[in-house]
Amino acid sequence: MRKFALVLALLPMAACSTFGWEGQGAGVTQEQQQRGIKDVTALANDYETQAFFRSVRRRSDGRNNAFGRDLMNITTFLDRHLWNYDANDPYMNFPSNTTKLEHLGRFGLNTAAGLPFVDELTTR
Repeated sequence: MRKFALVLALLPMAACSTFGWEGQGAGVTQEQQQRGIKDVTALANDYETQAFFRSVRRRSDGRNNAFGRDLMNITTFLDRHLWNYDANDPYMNFPSNTTKLEHLGRFGLNTAAGLPFVDELTTR
């Protein structure tokens, strides 16, 4: 009975090693190559290459994100301590439909209006 149990346990392993499926080995036939089928080694190499460059891109993106966060933290620090501005202050940053072009135009108009020769022209 023990021998029978051992044979039943080893039979699937023996079946897998003697009877395989087509294309299981490292090589493929000429017809399979023409159809675009790759062998196991080529597929494994492609996967390893893609995994390597995926990790390189992930590390690069992480460094770029950290650099951007550092620059934003510098800007936030200067805004808070030099200009007394807090981006999270609801009284300072109320919702507005004003565009960047409008802000630029208002800045230019206010700056030009403060120049001495413009003041002379407007007060005459």
